[in-house]
Amino acid sequence: MPKQPVETAEIADERFLAGLSRDKPDDPEILCRLALARFRLGQGDAALAAADRAIALAPDQGEGHSVRGQVLRGMRRFDDARSSLETAVKLHPSLAAAWTCLGEVLGTNAATLDAAVEALKRAVALVPRDPKPLSILAAIYMSQSKHDEAIAAYRSAIQLSIDPNPADLLNNLGVALERQERRDDAVAVLRAATLVRPDLPAIHDNLGNSMLSTGNAVAAEACHRRALALGAKGAETWSNLGNALHRQGRLDEAEAAYRRAIEAVPRGAKFHTNLALNLLLSGKFEEGWREYEWRWHDHPSLPSYLKDRAWDGTPLPPSLPAGGTLLLQAEQGYGDTIQFVRYVPLLKERLGVSRVVLACQPELLRLVGSAAGLDEIVSEAGPLPQFDKAMTLMSLARLFHAGIAPIPAETPYLRVPDGAGVALPDGEGIMKVGLAWAGRPTHGDDWNRSIPARLLAPLLDVPDVTFYSLQRGGVAERLGRPPAGSVLEAADRCADFADTAAVVAAMDLIISVDTAVVHMAGALGKPVWVMLPPVPDFRWGMSGETTPWYPNLRLLRKEMDGGWEPVITKAAAMLRHAVGKLAGHST
Repeated sequence: MPKQPVETAEIADERFLAGLSRDKPDDPEILCRLALARFRLGQGDAALAAADRAIALAPDQGEGHSVRGQVLRGMRRFDDARSSLETAVKLHPSLAAAWTCLGEVLGTNAATLDAAVEALKRAVALVPRDPKPLSILAAIYMSQSKHDEAIAAYRSAIQLSIDPNPADLLNNLGVALERQERRDDAVAVLRAATLVRPDLPAIHDNLGNSMLSTGNAVAAEACHRRALALGAKGAETWSNLGNALHRQGRLDEAEAAYRRAIEAVPRGAKFHTNLALNLLLSGKFEEGWREYEWRWHDHPSLPSYLKDRAWDGTPLPPSLPAGGTLLLQAEQGYGDTIQFVRYVPLLKERLGVSRVVLACQPELLRLVGSAAGLDEIVSEAGPLPQFDKAMTLMSLARLFHAGIAPIPAETPYLRVPDGAGVALPDGEGIMKVGLAWAGRPTHGDDWNRSIPARLLAPLLDVPDVTFYSLQRGGVAERLGRPPAGSVLEAADRCADFADTAAVVAAMDLIISVDTAVVHMAGALGKPVWVMLPPVPDFRWGMSGETTPWYPNLRLLRKEMDGGWEPVITKAAAMLRHAVGKLAGHST
């Protein structure tokens, strides 16, 4: 006798309610329950028909409209769902399910996120012991980058959950903690989630991301490989594995992982950009710069004129409407602008551009305005002048084949403008050294490049040196301050980069981690010692003490499995030698 299929509870429920509705065809409550039962079975059209019948029988009752909205939301007919749900809460303001679903629907549109939050708050107030509206509210907060609020909502939902260890909520909480840069907390929560559901690839993937952000690339790799072994097929997991391998300096393996991500999502801009950075660090410049053009592909913040009037490198003669003007748009960090403005003179010399305008960060206007080849410099925050074509500044590297063709490296190519500068406090040393130990904390790799101030002691103990801090705006506070009196304040007195450049120009030497200060000092022709992590930014390569970008830089590299102490000890020994030479020369 053939085995009969087991009837699930959902099927049994639907059959029972269908029978009831045949017995009581005019009962809207039964029809609403039937609609939800059919919806749970994936019978969207049949569910919608039952909800419509309930509304026809009782148009002034909110329940039918609420159920109809829930069904339509599941069918991804969000506008229709919103209309039904708004009718439901208007007719019956205490319908928590309607408020919850309305919040979900409003949350699908960036323009209605605030309204989604308010709807979900109404639901939470009506059913304070229900974790569902709290978890949806937390997700909306995440989309608004309100991470503190998201963390609080996720924690409340977890406390209310019937399951004492809800893996999905723990996973989401871990991601929220990571976004808030509470990385150790994120690791702890995500580890707990993997214990609850060791079979879920997404949790292992997210744990790997948090592991990497704490500096544990080996553990991150293991997590991403576990996610793949569990069946993760998405491009994100391959790209995340690539990031973990890249951070270990295993660039060939990272390249292969990034290419797997691109195979899965051929037009994934992030994956192409990750591949580009890996290729450039590997010295594969031709493909690297080409891939790097993906960084702005479909980016929401890319100004429309960079698409509509994108320049292809052909000559721009004066006969064009704006006089053959090319607008260069600065991008990313201050250091990037300083580094790549060196290419501006070549636009006229080699490519027939008649006029060049640079739109850049307001803080750089005075300093970068001294660059050769610029006809005009304007703030990117203000109105733009007339122009014929436009290009992002860093795309000049591809245009001029940086790393394949010689890089323009004659310094200085920037100068301190007249009137710039601040009064520096006097020191007793015979040598003035500008010091920067921390970069911008919002930089994605800042944990890897910045140095706790307490580790600088061997450097600060070198006699006959006056150290000046080149840190601005409390950037380094999270990493501590050197002992009082050991480093004199300088940059905090500066209004912009022109003032900071005047301070740099007054120094005998700059010692810095990889920040905009390095590019500024390099462009001014000052000697710079750069303390680099073992896997640095793409422009510094993986080996060597020199760089083709700035002949006046010396690169001091941290070992792969070591700390910053050997780098600082080496810098201190070099500084003692430099001071000794200066003292001998002065006697």
